Amino acid sequence: MTELRETFVNPDGAIEGTNTLGAAGARLAGGWRSISARIETLNAGKPWGDDEPGNEFNKNYLGGDDQPAKQVLKMGGSVVPVVEKMGPTAKGAVEGTVDTDDMVKTLFGGGSKK
Repeated sequence: MTELRETFVNPDGAIEGTNTLGAAGARLAGGWRSISARIETLNAGKPWGDDEPGNEFNKNYLGGDDQPAKQVLKMGGSVVPVVEKMGPTAKGAVEGTVDTDDMVKTLFGGGSKK
């Protein structure tokens, strides 16, 4: 049988960290929405020209869902919302852990360790 191991969490420090992470995720999401909308707008205007080379570039860069520009926007659009939720999700986990510890202490007592 393995030894009992304990994990200690500084709730105030952990909450502060999750708040910082949440703020960073919110800034990232706001920036992403702004920049991706700007990229979409610029790309819609045939930025590389309407001549044969410009049309060929547009076809190979913007032309379909498998082209680089579309892939970057698609991947960013799927990753950024996950990052945006990390802070609030971690905060909920910390708060849940603290609540559980408090409940266990209430139900079973919690003396000091020797």
